[in-house]
Parts: sequence; C-alpha cells; structure tokens
Amino acid sequence: MDTEGRAEGGLTPERLGEIVSSLGRRIEDTDELGELLQRSVDLAHDIIRGADSCGVTIDYDGTTYTAVYTDSTTLAVDEMQYETGEGPCLEASRTDTTIVVDCDSTDQRWPEFAAAARTEGVHSFLASPIRTLDGVIGSFNLYGSSPDAFDDMDADILESLTTTVGRAIGEHARYTDATTTVSGLRDAMARRAPIEQAKGILMAMRGLDADAAFDVLSREAQRRNVRVREVAADFVRDATRTDPAG
Repeated sequence: MDTEGRAEGGLTPERLGEIVSSLGRRIEDTDELGELLQRSVDLAHDIIRGADSCGVTIDYDGTTYTAVYTDSTTLAVDEMQYETGEGPCLEASRTDTTIVVDCDSTDQRWPEFAAAARTEGVHSFLASPIRTLDGVIGSFNLYGSSPDAFDDMDADILESLTTTVGRAIGEHARYTDATTTVSGLRDAMARRAPIEQAKGILMAMRGLDADAAFDVLSREAQRRNVRVREVAADFVRDATRTDPAG
C-alpha cells in the first residue's frame, strides 16, 4: 500500500482495537509466532503514514537479529546498527524506552549511524521496546523517508502493536523459556520459505487472502500435530508435483 493509503488520521480507537485484536491467535509453535510478527509489521506499514519500512529486532541474552521486516531497507539499516552496536532499535531495547529520532536534526545521538541511514534514504525512526515477563526482548521499529515522520499518535499506535507482540512472545516463552523462544524463532524465520510458497499457492487456487491461507495451514498442522512449515512443505510438494502421465 502506498503512503497515501496509510492515513492514521481516520484510524479511530475502536478501529485500532479491532486491528490489534485481529492479530490475536493462539500460538502453537514458532511458525505461528513468526506469522504474527510478520502480520504486525505489515499492519504498521499500512496504518502509520510515515512508516515506509518496518521490522522487529530481537535483542536478548547476547542474540541480536531482525526477525521480520517489510523490505530490504529495513535489513540494511538494521545491519548498520548491529555492526556498530548502537542506534535507535538497540537503544529502545536496551533502555526500555520509546525512541523517536530525526536523522536530519542537529541533536543526533549517533551521528555516524544517522549519516549511514540517510544513504539508505531513511531520515526518521520510531522504535518501541517489546516487553515480556522475562524483560525486554527487542524492539518494534519504524523507518521513515521523510524528516519528522512520526508523532505522539504514531507512538501510541505502535505501543498497541508492540504490546500485542510482546504478549504473544511471552505466551510462547511460558512453555519453554525466553532464550529457547529467541533461538527457535530465528530458526523458524530462516526456514519460512515453504510457508510463503504454500500461502501463495493457496491464495491463487482458492482466492484467499494471506491470513486465511495461513489459517488453512495452521489448522492442518494442529490436526496432524506437526509444525506449520512441515504442512507447508508437503503442500508445496504435492501442488507442484509433475504428473508422470502428463
């Protein structure tokens, strides 16, 4: 969706509540957790006008990586932070503070990083810490191509999304622990290709949207008591198998 389509001015508290509630699902495994995180960043991109790129940074117990993202700009800017060990995403995570930064301002906290971000076309940041019962586990990050892209309303919307994300991660961690969840999520995201392929095939075959396609895979995974990625891989293999008689 383009920038003109992202107008939080028409986003009422009731509508925001509906959007946040739509993210809620029972998290059975890290594949479903990864899907929720991806839906969250896609929603932030759609409903917050200045959010040209979005992502979630996991930063916990010595492990730092980008779990989900909307485009390559997110990855490039995140990598700059991870290499230098500083920047708004890490600051939000490590200080448990919402960070709003204008890279063109004279009051730059990280001048070297800000200059590098501008080379990627990023001039504004909004980062909110992701809180769980185990503490802050990372940050939800928005990147804007315009100066002063984010305001207090944007911060409030992001806080609502971040609270939902933190609750979902925390709920999953209850059955293992935060360190295992962080490790498992990284593995799940690295093996996500079959899920995206299966969703695409289902969307084309049945006229579903992305959420409904994932729900089909999730229900089958629950029925078979296996991971979503296993169901997805089986589905892709069956759907693309060449008929020997053809």
